[in-house]
Amino acid sequence: MPHAQFTAARPYGTGSRMDGDTPMRTFLTARLDESYTHFVTGERVTRERRTTFEVKQPENCDHDNSHICAECAPSWQHDYEFGEPFPFERVQRVSVADLLTAGKLTPGARLEMKDTDIIAVITDTGGIMLPDLRVFDNPSAAAHAVLES
Repeated sequence: MPHAQFTAARPYGTGSRMDGDTPMRTFLTARLDESYTHFVTGERVTRERRTTFEVKQPENCDHDNSHICAECAPSWQHDYEFGEPFPFERVQRVSVADLLTAGKLTPGARLEMKDTDIIAVITDTGGIMLPDLRVFDNPSAAAHAVLES
């Protein structure tokens, strides 16, 4: 399922200097599709999360939920949608369904979320089904759902 577009990234600075030696900070806003379908009822719930990332140099980036650099930008792009301008190289997104088609995953495969006792199951349509029977298309959205429950 194609992801909807969203507003462009919001640069709050350009990396130029202001006030002498104080660098301006640059931020990007990304969209994460957290929509899911309930496995039994088929009800589709549409949700999205917007996350702001501060652009950092690789040596100053901790690669967490609030920073982005040239090294971690490719992995953030797999689940998050960034608008333009985007200061990093774009990568092709690969979905769970793509991994099924390529034979890298099989329906029924079990995924264990690190540091939890939660097991998710890959559906035959490329969804990630949590124990509460919500099926997510997006791995990060499924992880957020686990952590917030």
